[in-house]
Amino acid sequence: MVRVRFAPSPTGPIHIGGVRTALYNYLFKLKKKGKFILRLEDTDESRKVVGAEKYIYDVLDYYRIKVDEGPREGGGFGPYRQSERRKIYNKYINLLIENGVAYYCYTSKEELLKARTNKGFSYNSKTRMKFKNSLSLDKEESLSLIKKKKYVVRLKVDGNINLSVKDLLRGTITVNSNNLEDKILMKEDGLPTYHFANVVDDHLMKITTIIRGEEWLPSLPIHKLIYDAFGWDMPSTVHLPLILNPSGSGKLSKRDALLNNYSIFPIKWGELDGLKEKGLLPDVQLAYISQLGSSFNSDNIELDINKMSKKFNLSALQKGGARFDFDKAKSINQKSLSEINSRFLMSEHPRIFKKLELALPDRAVEVVDLIKTRVTLLTDFDLELKPFILDPVDFDESVSSRILKSISVVDLILVKNSIQQSANDIIKDDIYEISVERKLNFGKLMQFLRLSLVGNLSGPDVFFIIKMVGKNVTLRRLNLLLEKLKKQ
Repeated sequence: MVRVRFAPSPTGPIHIGGVRTALYNYLFKLKKKGKFILRLEDTDESRKVVGAEKYIYDVLDYYRIKVDEGPREGGGFGPYRQSERRKIYNKYINLLIENGVAYYCYTSKEELLKARTNKGFSYNSKTRMKFKNSLSLDKEESLSLIKKKKYVVRLKVDGNINLSVKDLLRGTITVNSNNLEDKILMKEDGLPTYHFANVVDDHLMKITTIIRGEEWLPSLPIHKLIYDAFGWDMPSTVHLPLILNPSGSGKLSKRDALLNNYSIFPIKWGELDGLKEKGLLPDVQLAYISQLGSSFNSDNIELDINKMSKKFNLSALQKGGARFDFDKAKSINQKSLSEINSRFLMSEHPRIFKKLELALPDRAVEVVDLIKTRVTLLTDFDLELKPFILDPVDFDESVSSRILKSISVVDLILVKNSIQQSANDIIKDDIYEISVERKLNFGKLMQFLRLSLVGNLSGPDVFFIIKMVGKNVTLRRLNLLLEKLKKQ
């Protein structure tokens, strides 16, 4: 059975890159009818952020990505927080030490910092004997230092070995072991590093395919050495391309997002809005994120995650960086909103449509049918729905001044009286007749009508607004504007 894992660190909010990793793993799981495991890599105590674990689950729940095994769900391969697996790591680190493929290192941080001032320094097979460790010291001295518990455990990488490892996207990668460090496997606090813990956990949790970001590609040879040291088969790996900022000039970043009014987070984190708060539908977010580094969902874009999984193919992944384009995401969102069932949209987002349903209980759906074709983001509804819910509080004075330059208040009152006496379907014709009879600018009269209903010259068709809000509301708004104009 295919078993994949999403293994974020709760050191802050996951962003779009993490969502893509989770999504691709989940799509692969669905396609292969496998299992999706959530594992929290929380061994770095100093970087843990309160609320980050909850945020990870909130994001997955928001996207309806269902976890089969994890800290919340349980499962037969737990615990699923690395901080709770210390006994397991101790057992396996001792195996490596006993087999001579790992060793105790007593070198202080100060000694290492001094050594690294030499350009090109690497703690490896060529340099390790110059430092204090269980390979360079006699057994008695080494045991004495172990008792002080001031050590780390390093992987013993043999020198001058050509090591090849295959990635499903990048192909075969070959490095010489002289270019590899003796990586730290166990830190001084007794907790494992990523290199060690992820190998042990992936093996014990029977992970078959690892799909993760390309930042871990340089570590792949080290991970291969750890698998080989245990005599374990290494899972297949896929290292996804970087997600770049909209200009393509660097990695996606919180700073760039703030400067350019988009978000790298899926949902709100503290004071920072997410793509949800920016107005993107969750299905649209996933559809767009699915395109970042892959072509499988570029044509005939699929929004449904189950149908998306049927299209998903690792062969469609690209190696080069993928540029995040918020305008493209908005374009997908606009199309999706225009096609979505209005009743479903209203039921999914009750906060947005609650006031409309209270104001026009029998006509709310008809209003949404029109307005959804005019908006790009969910957040646009607040402004577009206002004329159907509230009388304008302010009127654009620059517009009213232009109207009064060519049309008197007396003439505008005539228009109001005509509307009062006309049936809705002939209001436009009656206003046109007035414009002809009194030699008035018909366009200015229509601006007067729109200004009274909306407060400015934007918004949907004025006669649709009149039809929806009714004659009484229309006349009330006309009177409000006329009172303002009389004072100008």
